[in-house]
Amino acid sequence: MKKAKIFTITSVKGGTGKTTFALNLAATYARGKKKVLVMDLDLAAGDVAARLNLEYEKDIYHCYEDIRNHTFEQVEDYIYPYKEGIDVLAAPKDPRYASKIEPSFLTYLLSKLSLKYDVILLDTNHLLSPLNLVAFDYSDKILYVIQNECMNLRAMRTMSAIFEDMESDKMMIVLNDSINKTSGEYSVTDMKNLLKREIDYRIPQSFFQKKYDKYVMAGTIFLLDKKIRKKSQKAIKVFQLIARSLLKED
Repeated sequence: MKKAKIFTITSVKGGTGKTTFALNLAATYARGKKKVLVMDLDLAAGDVAARLNLEYEKDIYHCYEDIRNHTFEQVEDYIYPYKEGIDVLAAPKDPRYASKIEPSFLTYLLSKLSLKYDVILLDTNHLLSPLNLVAFDYSDKILYVIQNECMNLRAMRTMSAIFEDMESDKMMIVLNDSINKTSGEYSVTDMKNLLKREIDYRIPQSFFQKKYDKYVMAGTIFLLDKKIRKKSQKAIKVFQLIARSLLKED
């Protein structure tokens, strides 16, 4: 049976627009007729469901507890639809439950979910936690979303060296220029020299959303909004390029 491609969206520090990127990548796949699951693995502070105004009763912690207590019936009981082929498995409502979820649980969960979707996006925090390491192991690619800012680039250089030391080719770097109104601190050449490698993709500054809060409060993914799509042709092309290349499509 065909299994889902699994991609982890992460960062080296908070505030890089990681979740916004993950949701817009999900929208890109959904508009391409792919069935997508966004799994919120930022267990202590995840806000995917809140960002989409999703009403839900069961989250990933309930799924873990039901499996542990042998009351689990089907994985669909914990998944909630957004729209246009995008489903969500939410992080725990109560952050105190985050530390109770054992990393090995993710292995079982992904084995169940991989048969039901074309693409699974794992939205994680920036920590190298045991849970995130399991996510990395099961991912086809790991996308680091960074900003053009000194501490981001320094931390990304360290992380890049770790992946190189492990001889892993899973890592990709996405520079998110859309998070700022103005240009970042460094030129493309400077960033390349600092990172000791190329940046794989760059979200254009033109994708900056002046009315960011308005869309978030409405639970809107940017690339599913007609007005934003009309003004964001360059960003759309970048997201489409990322989506196709991850699936190794021409």
